[in-house]
Amino acid sequence: MTKSKRLLLFSLLFAGLVVTVIIGAVAWFFFGDSTRERRSRERFDSVAWQSGQSRTNAVRIRMVDDLLSRHNFRGMTREQTVAILGEPDKTEYFRDWDMVYWLGPERGFMSIDSEWLVFQLDGQQKVTDYKIVRD
Repeated sequence: MTKSKRLLLFSLLFAGLVVTVIIGAVAWFFFGDSTRERRSRERFDSVAWQSGQSRTNAVRIRMVDDLLSRHNFRGMTREQTVAILGEPDKTEYFRDWDMVYWLGPERGFMSIDSEWLVFQLDGQQKVTDYKIVRD
């Protein structure tokens, strides 16, 4: 192999490596938070859910996906829901909803807002709707 061919091959390999590193860095920038969030998910544990929730240890946000995959709250009474989740949080947010639970800082790249699990009850105190909302 001639010297010019080796230099060309080396240049192409080096350029390929640089492009790969740049693409990897950009991908991590845009998708790294979602990957980290998925890895930090936990199984729902009623005791942990009801224990001390803080902005630095938002355990509920890590458990909520498992909670919702295991429990269909629609039709449950308020008492049954409280037995699983504990008493709802006292907050001025989401006054149109009957029960509100703060989950933690919003998941994703820019965690500016918070995520909340909210419940609507009917006249018989049964859950008619529930969902995750952001403030």
